[in-house]
Amino acid sequence: MFLTGILLLLAGTSSAQTAKPVMPEILHDLLAGKTFRARMEDCFPDDDMNSVRFSFMICEQESYRAEDVESLTAGDTIVLGKEHFVIKAMEQDETGYILTGENDTVYLIKNDREMYNALTDTENRFYKALFSVETVAAPAFRFFDYSDPEAEKPTELTIKDLLERYRNDIIVSTEENTVISFDNDGNLIRLEYHYTPWN
Repeated sequence: MFLTGILLLLAGTSSAQTAKPVMPEILHDLLAGKTFRARMEDCFPDDDMNSVRFSFMICEQESYRAEDVESLTAGDTIVLGKEHFVIKAMEQDETGYILTGENDTVYLIKNDREMYNALTDTENRFYKALFSVETVAAPAFRFFDYSDPEAEKPTELTIKDLLERYRNDIIVSTEENTVISFDNDGNLIRLEYHYTPWN
């Protein structure tokens, strides 16, 4: 009887399980198999940093319809982020248009969707924050560091390397330099950290 009780106790201990909530279907459909520009807003590792939950703001570069851009003339205004840029002069080149304002120059470059993106003379782009998301890193997660402009290939690192660099401000994630990808289950599978002139 005593032995039976011990065996039952051991069986109960070894079969203990943890139930975790499933990813909501709408979030799965939004993320699974996709790649986004994003800025990392926070990370929440467990004690041994083997399981990590990330918070990202997903962003997309602002785009302008071709017909709207191509009808602009001097005296018109284009909205860049939150700023209203009054066009003093406008000329066309092989990539798009050069807009001259009171103090700045802006380049409108045609993208592969036949729309235009804006770029300042200091290489700033304009992004729209779309939505914030929390996600878990997949077991196969990899961190690719492209921040060395002279390197031919990125440095492939682990999630622990990413956390250490992020926590020590060695990397500062912005929508300009961070690209994230999700696996087919909607878990974070890859983070790329790219070179920008202000990294």
